[in-house]
Amino acid sequence: MSWRVANSLEALRHQLDARFPGRSVAADGAIGDAAHQARGRDSDHNPWYGPGIVTARDFTHDPAHGLDIQQVADQLLDSRDPRIKYVIANRRIATNRSWQWGPYEGANPHEAHVHLSVVADPLCDETQNWSLPILGEAPDGGGDDSGNGDFVTWGTSVNVREQPRLDAPVVTVLSGPTRVTVTCQTSGDTVDTAGHSNDAWSFVPALGGYLSNIFIDHPASWLPGIGEC
Repeated sequence: MSWRVANSLEALRHQLDARFPGRSVAADGAIGDAAHQARGRDSDHNPWYGPGIVTARDFTHDPAHGLDIQQVADQLLDSRDPRIKYVIANRRIATNRSWQWGPYEGANPHEAHVHLSVVADPLCDETQNWSLPILGEAPDGGGDDSGNGDFVTWGTSVNVREQPRLDAPVVTVLSGPTRVTVTCQTSGDTVDTAGHSNDAWSFVPALGGYLSNIFIDHPASWLPGIGEC
């Protein structure tokens, strides 16, 4: 069976190779072994999505050459990149539902490598650079294009409302990460999720309503380059 790794994971591999040219690849992995194959669609190391696409990759822990998997794992979570499905490292797992670490009970403790799974969605093949401080570079066409108001949301079942209030009618629901164009932002009700709070809301004309900035994939509470409504 023909297979390939999701392009977003290959993009991260190329970035890590360029940043840490001497890094060990002893525990790197893409397509799964027989044990993974026996699990079928339960393992993202299998080519189960689309035309034989593997949606997971492992990267070797090699602190001697600067690549510490806990640092990589933490920075992946902090990035809230919409391509991420879940991350496993050092007996802990975090998913894009909460972006918080929890215990991992699998047989492999993932101490020799960090595991990154990406979403089974066209986003998995987006090749823009990953924005991680350990890589020493800024995002290249990543989660936002603040110069023109284009951003990407994160999370699932995200409500867009008529007004920047939690009791305002819902005009549409974003089922998953979505690229949106924001024209202005304003203060509204405070939204709390994944350990963060934010009272800024953005107006998205194409959706006909307001979206809490907490669900926009950008580290700032107020989006840069976007005026107030």
